[in-house]
Amino acid sequence: MFMNEFSGSLGFQFAAHINLRFGAGAVNALPAEILAMGANRVMIVTDPGVHRAGLTNGLLDGLKKQGIAVEIFSDVESNPRDTTIHAGAERAAAFGPDLFIGFGGGSAMDAAKGIALLMSNGGSIGDYDGTDKVKKDLPYLIAIPTTAGTGSEVTANAALTNSATNSKMSVRSPRLMPKMAVVDPLLLASLPKSMASTAGLDALSHAIEGFLSLRASVLSDVFALESIRLIGRHLRPFVANPGNVEAASGMALGSTLAGFVISNTGTGNDHAIARALGGLFDTPHGLATGVLLAHVMRFNAPARPERFVRIAEALGLSTEGNESVVAERVCDAIERLVKDVGVPTHLAEIDVDRGRIPELVAIALKNVGPNPRRTSEADMKALIEAAFGSEAPIL
Repeated sequence: MFMNEFSGSLGFQFAAHINLRFGAGAVNALPAEILAMGANRVMIVTDPGVHRAGLTNGLLDGLKKQGIAVEIFSDVESNPRDTTIHAGAERAAAFGPDLFIGFGGGSAMDAAKGIALLMSNGGSIGDYDGTDKVKKDLPYLIAIPTTAGTGSEVTANAALTNSATNSKMSVRSPRLMPKMAVVDPLLLASLPKSMASTAGLDALSHAIEGFLSLRASVLSDVFALESIRLIGRHLRPFVANPGNVEAASGMALGSTLAGFVISNTGTGNDHAIARALGGLFDTPHGLATGVLLAHVMRFNAPARPERFVRIAEALGLSTEGNESVVAERVCDAIERLVKDVGVPTHLAEIDVDRGRIPELVAIALKNVGPNPRRTSEADMKALIEAAFGSEAPIL
């Protein structure tokens, strides 16, 4: 049995209960497969942008040609709210689907999980905030990502917003894992540059935070390092041209691998602060994680500098010098990558109120999870202050 060099444990757990279809054009085979399953009523959960862009048209036409009735719920917003989940559940109850498809970015896929959850478990979505509160299996759920970022197609959680408190809920249960993921790089071709860059950085943050996590294992390390390699190689050309199939394929695979990682390792301070930003300011999740990534990595470097050497190798960077030198080289490289894809590197550059740092600290401290460096209230405040940087004008 392998030694988990990070934790010192002689064993580990790694859950990956998923039926994955990957490849250019993979979505085209889905209608016939759904028919073969015996499903005859399908609800597609998506967002207005994806629907208006026509990305669902091919799937919709294919399902109808198979004689399958389809209902489209396309009202999902960024950082989907509990009210949206309840509205979707009402539509689903009226339509009576026997299969759900989450089609879009992480928000659409998470919304599909929430709507399907209510169909089988009932109640309010807020009842399930937390871990292992879902008692009944969901209807059959297929996840189809149209971004390379969240990895929600292979994760057992859904991030949703409590509209009363403006806080982010995290519904976590193995029952939320989609029964099938269809990852088709061709669906990424029409992504706007801003979405390609921020979603890609979110995926990178998943891989890096998973690799540095206190719950990392031998197997999660394999997925995390390959994800870092793929994203480090393909993010710049993908943002320059999302229609580049090679770059899109590399990003799509890197994102999916990172999704497997965080389902097993959890995330750290980057996501803890990003969730707080999403709840308080409705900051897009990928933007938040991208802005924060290098700052959080610098904070965490003293806790596990040897892990940064392996990140450097995955990114093709020099590993000359001691571990601390290499760690700083990695953080500098990540900061350059963030800049190169057009994403701000400080919170002062986005619509975030510096005067509300105490609120951010209080919320973030509840979600630090398996972050490798112990984080006190003073540490979190200093980290967020560093992420704000200079008093630059808010864009």
